[in-house]
Amino acid sequence: MVKKTFRDGNYYRHVRFGKRTVKEGECAAVWTCDGTRKAIVGPQRVRLFFSHVRFMDRHVADQNQYLEVQHRDGRMEHQRGPKAMFMDPCLHMSITTRDAFKLAANEVLVVYSEAPRLDGRVVETASAAKDGAHESDLSAIGVAGAVHRRVVRGPAVFIPGADEWVHQFSWHGSVSSSGKGSKTGTPGDEKVPHALNFDKLRCMPDQMYVSVKGVRTTDDAQVTIHLMLFFELKDVEKMLDSTNDPMGDFISAASADVVSFGANNTYETLLQRTAQLSEEKTFPILASRMTQVGFELLKIVYRGYSASETLQTMHDQAIAKRTKLKLEADTRSMEQAQQALELQCKQERSRAECELETSLRSHQAELADRDHAQAMRHEAERSRAALEATRAQNDEELRVNQALKDLGVELTQYLCVSAQKEPDHHIKVDGGAGVAAPALHLELPRSKSHR
Repeated sequence: MVKKTFRDGNYYRHVRFGKRTVKEGECAAVWTCDGTRKAIVGPQRVRLFFSHVRFMDRHVADQNQYLEVQHRDGRMEHQRGPKAMFMDPCLHMSITTRDAFKLAANEVLVVYSEAPRLDGRVVETASAAKDGAHESDLSAIGVAGAVHRRVVRGPAVFIPGADEWVHQFSWHGSVSSSGKGSKTGTPGDEKVPHALNFDKLRCMPDQMYVSVKGVRTTDDAQVTIHLMLFFELKDVEKMLDSTNDPMGDFISAASADVVSFGANNTYETLLQRTAQLSEEKTFPILASRMTQVGFELLKIVYRGYSASETLQTMHDQAIAKRTKLKLEADTRSMEQAQQALELQCKQERSRAECELETSLRSHQAELADRDHAQAMRHEAERSRAALEATRAQNDEELRVNQALKDLGVELTQYLCVSAQKEPDHHIKVDGGAGVAAPALHLELPRSKSHR
């Protein structure tokens, strides 16, 4: 067994003759044979004669702790750390080291204290009580005393006085598998009374899962609605004066609103109108109750529903059948739309082909008209050229005939000779002088017209 460096209250001895060394850091209470007690603070060495010796427990508190000292005369005293103290069994019933309350920026404590009385009047301040009030001036047994309540807001490190006590809250909450209570909880859990026990309030936006069971519709279907509430504590004093369990009030109010909503709908219409469960106007009782207890309802979120296995199976089958029919109808609609689109495309293509053919024919006709017009223009130009040439030839002949006339040529005879047909052949026979004429046989080639 490892020996302790310092002895504590477990060390108690009866010494007839002997001595004890009280080390530095230790303190011992020694009772002599006549019953008087003497406190020995080390380092000391004492001689004992028919004495009882007991070492004292040492209690230490740091700067974030305090010592709760219960005196044997009934007084309670709080001493803030850093502090070290030995528990003297003749003076103290107990000494306990407790942690101070550390408050964050959005946390508050509710602290109560009983006001002392002077001649039937309540002392309003602690200084007045110190000046003239005695502990016996507090309210007598059976007489109601005046209690002051104050709210300590963070950030702060708070140590209550000996005559003060901190309000302990006990609200509805969820119990986790570890046995710890939770305000928010988990989806689908059940809130139970006194599951959440705490002393520090959070004045900041918070949320909570709520599942409202046993919601019946007009067609006698039973479902469970799952919600999530977002709220914020605005007035601590109003909350303390109005309720001792706001979470229980919120759950009851939300349940009343959801049950009322379900009673006005059938199972089908309830599922169709679930979006309204995320609107604040659907929860008038909840909003009114939150306002009455100093809270503000920020938002409500609908997180779904759950029903019995039989009802859910029937609903799933109905959904599957409706979905199948809807998909088949959508498929037929898409097929018809596809066919209509193909027909429309064919019509547009046929229309485009007709327009293209019409345009081509129109273009060809336009080209033919242009070619014909050009040919007619060329023909007219050729006719004009031929006419001009004929006119020029006639003018030349006229000039020649006029010149011949001026020369004394008989124009009638000249024109007749000129108009005669030219012979087809000219044959010239030439013989030498003094030569006898030979016999001549002449055969002319026949013209094509005589063949």
